[in-house]
Amino acid sequence: MQPSAPSTTRWKPVLALFFVTLAWGGTFVWMKETQDHTRLVMGEGAQLSGTAYFMGLRFALAALLLGLWGKARFRLGDRSVWAGGFWLGILLWLGFVLQMLGLTEVSPAVSAFLTSLYVLFTAILSLCLARRRPGLGLIVGVLCATVGAGVIRGRPELHFTLGELQTLACALVFAGHILVTDRVTKRVSPLPATLASFVWVAALSFATFAIAGLFEGTQPAERWLELALAPQYLSPLLLSTGLATVLALSLMNLFQRELDPVRAAILYALEPIWAAAFGIWGGHDAFTPWLVGGGVILLAGNLIAELGGRKPTQ
Repeated sequence: MQPSAPSTTRWKPVLALFFVTLAWGGTFVWMKETQDHTRLVMGEGAQLSGTAYFMGLRFALAALLLGLWGKARFRLGDRSVWAGGFWLGILLWLGFVLQMLGLTEVSPAVSAFLTSLYVLFTAILSLCLARRRPGLGLIVGVLCATVGAGVIRGRPELHFTLGELQTLACALVFAGHILVTDRVTKRVSPLPATLASFVWVAALSFATFAIAGLFEGTQPAERWLELALAPQYLSPLLLSTGLATVLALSLMNLFQRELDPVRAAILYALEPIWAAAFGIWGGHDAFTPWLVGGGVILLAGNLIAELGGRKPTQ
């Protein structure tokens, strides 16, 4: 009879992803702070270029930091790592750009709760890939999540602002990222794939920054440097880079493959709870019945969809 795995081994991926949700919860506040300071320094017209600039700096610094770790390095000619990193990177880039653009209109807590719909979208995409019909749990979960999203900002209505729609789109992209992470990290070594994805995100972001400048108006390089070095910008940038990018994404790519994607998505549902706490603590959000009630209904919808949609192994 084989001895069972030590409890620390069984709980290691759960604890790792728990920390990921904690770090990502803080990211909503940090990204909101950089967006606010960018508008203050660069003006309202630098919305996309400001978002791309932050993304480029964040992931370029993350790539440099992760590259210092020997286990993350790989041969430059390794096409499998670059290919896996590309698919991870392009989804990260698109998801974070949409999320940051949405944060210009919504608060960190609202952004986090809407982003948490990637739990629901993960279930839907999994069903589509498996070509299965939705069960009662998924249908009830969709209804609950829709109602929760409709009342979370304090007004019971089901049409969304541009910022909310951008955040919903980012949730769909992140659901795809969860499924792609499960596949890529089972075929390619996780840390090299993570490093390659950071390089891709940085490259895509700086390319977006250059293109956006043509439409929004090019600002002097000195002003962008001034922005990057301002304490109000640099502090959340470094926190986002070190905790929410290098550490959190490395842990995600290392340990998510040890859990079922659905179970991982349920763990990720803790993220908006931390974001709401950080947002209220930092003065970006107010503790209102609508926020609490809408958030609880939305998260309940996520969990009902995931747990109700799972079938026992035959």
